[in-house]
Amino acid sequence: MPSARARLEWANRVQAEYRSAVSAARTVHLLLLCGLDEELARDGMRIVTDELDHARLSHEVRLALGGGDAPVPVEMAVPAASPPLPELVDLAVRDFCLGETFAVPLFAAMRLESTLPEVRAALERILRDEARHRQFGWDLLDALLEVDGETVRARVQLRLPGWLEGFRLAYGLGPSASPLTPEEEAAGLMAPARYNEVHDRCLAEDILPRLHERGIS
Repeated sequence: MPSARARLEWANRVQAEYRSAVSAARTVHLLLLCGLDEELARDGMRIVTDELDHARLSHEVRLALGGGDAPVPVEMAVPAASPPLPELVDLAVRDFCLGETFAVPLFAAMRLESTLPEVRAALERILRDEARHRQFGWDLLDALLEVDGETVRARVQLRLPGWLEGFRLAYGLGPSASPLTPEEEAAGLMAPARYNEVHDRCLAEDILPRLHERGIS
């Protein structure tokens, strides 16, 4: 039987996917306010639906692992009123260019190493969507650079170190955590060392080259 730690991890993923749906919805709202391309808005609305599906799938995996049927609580901060462009830059880069780009190899590794049918089915669906979400982020950043490249590059370069540090720490179980059991690995959990390996390769071979191509160091 998978452990309480596995059930907690999938509860955390329910929360993360639901927050991603909210982030995508906010992104669509802001890009419409900024007058960006209509097709980007349509892509963003599809991502909202994807993320809600991912939250549901994660909840179903949690149930299959023995978790309770009660909804997982999700707390959301309400953003303060601000000009749309700076907030849109932050969402585009942090949540999509970074978050979704990291997600592709991470979910691929989880899918490869998990063996439970319910887990693999959920990860396969999520992984199919993440590549499209990743492309949306880079397309949106390109559109923003066309609007005001100097301002966008300056904002990204100022915030990039903090964002990257957050992703580096995101999946760590903590220095005092016990090693994963085979049952936990089968349930889609990833050891910190493996996470760091996938994270570092993605950063060096995918994210940093893409940023460099766009004049962001």
